Amino acid sequence: MGHVQSVFALPQTAAPITESCQPDLARLVQGGRHRRLAAGESLWFAGERASHFAVLESGIVQIRRMTPTGEGIVIGLFRSGEAIGLAAALEDVAYPADAIAVGGPVDVLAIRADTLRESLRSSIDVGLAVNRALLQHSAALRAKIDIISAGSVPRRLAALMHYLIERFGRTTDLGGILVDVHLAREDIAQLVSARVETVIRILSRWQKAGWITPRPGGIEIQRIDMLRRIIEP
Repeated sequence: MGHVQSVFALPQTAAPITESCQPDLARLVQGGRHRRLAAGESLWFAGERASHFAVLESGIVQIRRMTPTGEGIVIGLFRSGEAIGLAAALEDVAYPADAIAVGGPVDVLAIRADTLRESLRSSIDVGLAVNRALLQHSAALRAKIDIISAGSVPRRLAALMHYLIERFGRTTDLGGILVDVHLAREDIAQLVSARVETVIRILSRWQKAGWITPRPGGIEIQRIDMLRRIIEP
């Protein structure tokens, strides 16, 4: 339950949320239901009534919207410590997009929407926590806009790599940056709004040039400087 703290921006301590100084948040999550998702498994689909929202305890979930022609558009990626489904749960409406586990396994804490709305009526702490979580969603949407508006497909891919580095990257012993996110080529194509074949061709070229290297469960970026050159006007 410790990861629940970060989504509500509580102090990062070893104590679980139930021992924190904010008992209203503790009560909110105590009634939650833990669930583990395998890679590719859905937490919910677009159109389902938002009976709960979820806090990610481990792993990564992508929020994806399907077009009328059957094409997927990945709206954002969310990691452990972040909440998804909040807006729909607050408004008591249907989820606007699918929530799918990426790479897997993914552990989530599902919290009932009616419990959330009841807590908001009486708790300032819960209200502040929800506001912070909704700001995270706004940041994810802005990042998506920045990526797809970067220009050509290579520029969009380079912008995506920078986004992944900022969100999920860690420096390796050899000076590269490892992004611990397992994204299929189809996922990457959806994130940059491009054809899969085009994405594969560009990534293969970067790999041959030694800029990037596929790793188990992710990708290592050795030449971030070259990616920056692509983005720069």
